[in-house]
Amino acid sequence: MPAVLLFAASTSLLPAQSGDSAYVIRNVRVFDGESVAERQTVVISEGRIATVGDSSVAVPAGAQEIAGDGRTLLPGLIDAHVHLPLFGAAGALQQNLAFGVTTAIVLGTNQQGMSQVKQIAAADSFDVASILTAGPVATAPGGHPTQMEGGARPGSIPTLSAPGEAEAFVAARLAEGSDFIKIIYDDIASYGEPLPMLDEATVAALVKAAHARERIAIAHIGTESHARSAITAGVNGLAHLFEGATVTPEFGRFAAKHGVFVIPTLSTLYSGCGKPDGPSLLKDPDTMKHVKPQFRSLLDMPSSPAKLSCDALPQTVRQLAAAGVPILTGTDAPYPGLTYGASLHRELEHLVNAGLTPTAALAAATSAVARAFRMNDRGRIRTGMRADLVLVEGDPTKQIRDTRNIVAIWKRGVRVER
Repeated sequence: MPAVLLFAASTSLLPAQSGDSAYVIRNVRVFDGESVAERQTVVISEGRIATVGDSSVAVPAGAQEIAGDGRTLLPGLIDAHVHLPLFGAAGALQQNLAFGVTTAIVLGTNQQGMSQVKQIAAADSFDVASILTAGPVATAPGGHPTQMEGGARPGSIPTLSAPGEAEAFVAARLAEGSDFIKIIYDDIASYGEPLPMLDEATVAALVKAAHARERIAIAHIGTESHARSAITAGVNGLAHLFEGATVTPEFGRFAAKHGVFVIPTLSTLYSGCGKPDGPSLLKDPDTMKHVKPQFRSLLDMPSSPAKLSCDALPQTVRQLAAAGVPILTGTDAPYPGLTYGASLHRELEHLVNAGLTPTAALAAATSAVARAFRMNDRGRIRTGMRADLVLVEGDPTKQIRDTRNIVAIWKRGVRVER
């Protein structure tokens, strides 16, 4: 699946401190990232979850009281696959936060944008989603996404050609500030003339170099064959599933055997198969009042003219779930037909429609992403964790669409103004 690989512009953000206001949410249903507990009291203090328990828990003097009756408290949602725009990176991350996406994982930028991306990450401002980034992706000369450099300086996406170059490539990315390594293992032939792509030996060498530095490696793939080769090469996870009418019956077991996680990006794939979410989102006034004007055109943008089938996607998701493969939510925003934040809620619906339970889908947007990307301070509602939280009306553990009914959002204990 071709990414809309745009790059972050300069932005000025001041370093932020943890929130110093205390809150108590009483009598609330809590989805803690994995399981559900009823009638809980949750205390937020000094940017952290101070207490989770029954009505007898101690509450700081002066804490702001928030009613939890009929509501559900979730960990802040995490989008495991975004890209940032050439202009307005902070705006994209503000929109993510307005939809309860408190962390976004940037799966590809270029060297020109890397310093700005790291500035945003270091500031971790209260008005934008937190980020991790892959930095520049690993790809072959002339491979995807070099064809999409657009206004970027030609050659701003570094490339490599052989296994012997992998060590230096990975070392350079980590020195620039990449949090992990993303590898393009896809010739995007489904969308036109095939582009050059790395061979499996080079992918394996990149994975080995990343693992030697205790970093994970993720592969962008476009076909089941590419997915299997990337898994054999040792990647930790797959960015995207793959279009197609069928999937081999044992793919889920194969993925489970090798211990990978998968970010299906169903919203993106369905858009590529001619079933974009954009038109329905545009008709939803409650959603659109939180979509910034500069990102509305994405929702009305036509998807690829390639004639692809997504018939096998639900079957593949069910295979993966049955085999115990961790499934992570990711949107690939700003792909045509998608937008920041809002599309993550639609991705949750797609996962449930494909066969996940609502609680499994919620885990895919919280604890599963945090675990896969080794973020030990978020993705769960537990004492001592970051107070990245979303309070919603209703019960998304039964009806997944209730994630849209946002009452309040906190990032590091600071309540977010939508």
